[in-house]
Amino acid sequence: MVAKPVKPTERIRVNQREAELMAAAHAWFVARKPGGRRLVLRFAIMEDVDLSGRDLSDADLTGSTLIRCKFDRARLVRACLFGADLQASSFVGASLANADMRGARLKGANLAHANMTQADLRAGRIAISDEDTQFAVLRHKVSAGQMDGANVSGAVLHQTRLDDVSAAAADFSDCSMRGAKLVGANLKNARLRGAVIDNVDVRGANLESADFSDAVLTRVDLTQARTMGAVMDRCLCDPDAEASARAAQIFVKLAAHREWVTSGGKSGEAAVLDGEDLRPMVEMAGAFLTAVSARNACLAGMDLRRISLQGALLEGADFRGADLRDADLRGANLNGATLKQADLRRAQLSALPFKADREKPTELTEACLRYADLREVGFGETDLSRADLEGARRTELQDGPDSAGPDPKVLEL
Repeated sequence: MVAKPVKPTERIRVNQREAELMAAAHAWFVARKPGGRRLVLRFAIMEDVDLSGRDLSDADLTGSTLIRCKFDRARLVRACLFGADLQASSFVGASLANADMRGARLKGANLAHANMTQADLRAGRIAISDEDTQFAVLRHKVSAGQMDGANVSGAVLHQTRLDDVSAAAADFSDCSMRGAKLVGANLKNARLRGAVIDNVDVRGANLESADFSDAVLTRVDLTQARTMGAVMDRCLCDPDAEASARAAQIFVKLAAHREWVTSGGKSGEAAVLDGEDLRPMVEMAGAFLTAVSARNACLAGMDLRRISLQGALLEGADFRGADLRDADLRGANLNGATLKQADLRRAQLSALPFKADREKPTELTEACLRYADLREVGFGETDLSRADLEGARRTELQDGPDSAGPDPKVLEL
């Protein structure tokens, strides 16, 4: 894409009031109401403007200077920010899914908790005028995405294009990065503590002195990147050979457990999987594991959709980045469990009735649910007062079930 050049005399300045009027008209455009007008503001200057919470989906802000602007919790789905100068701007909790951000400058920007799924931050080529010849000659400038020092903590970066991006000393702590492209990117001295990084292409990337402490780092070939000085303390990597070798034994245990449950304890045997790395068990979706014991087990990143874990003993279990959509966790003991960045949409975490007048509550004391997706979760009367819910998502936005950004505040139920 090559943006159309304009002369400096054509660059308009937009103040707060004008920006609000244009955003309001754009919201009507998005809603397909009469009088609506798409926001097309190319190569404009709009500094220190606050458009937090606005719906700017499909807006065109190509090449604009948007320094120190606030777009917190705004919807910028499919927005065109090609070549925009977004330095020191704030996008906390914003949805930037599928946004075109090629060549954008994001130095010092705050993208904490933002949803950047499938956003494109690769280098962009833009046509600019030659001032010495009074715009008689055009030249093309290739600008790499710039995120040096940006705050991207807790953000969702699934399938995001970050090829050749410069993000030196940027903060990606606790972000979820799946299927992203970091080919040739510069993340030297970046902070990725606690991040969930899966199936990411890092060929030619500079990860020198990057901090991966407490991160989940799976299906990532670090031999293709520069990693001198990288910190990998307590980093969870791919299952080792021993865990893979135990998969057959665990499968037998799970089959016996299912028989034990369905027979009411008359046959089979209750499974005890405490401390096991269950990730080699790839077929766990829909499993029937009522009352299983899996204390301190590792289920990070697993597909656990529709799994039945009623009354299960899961204290200290690791569910980081796991897909628990539609799971039944009623009455489970999840004290101290880690569900950071887990997808729990439509899961059941209310009390489990087991007699006419008795029920077993779900326990979440000191459980970590940071940045988890809790939309449509059935909590019932479950006590969440001692759970860590920072950045947890609970609001369903209009752009569909898979693209809403997280609530940057602590979950309030």
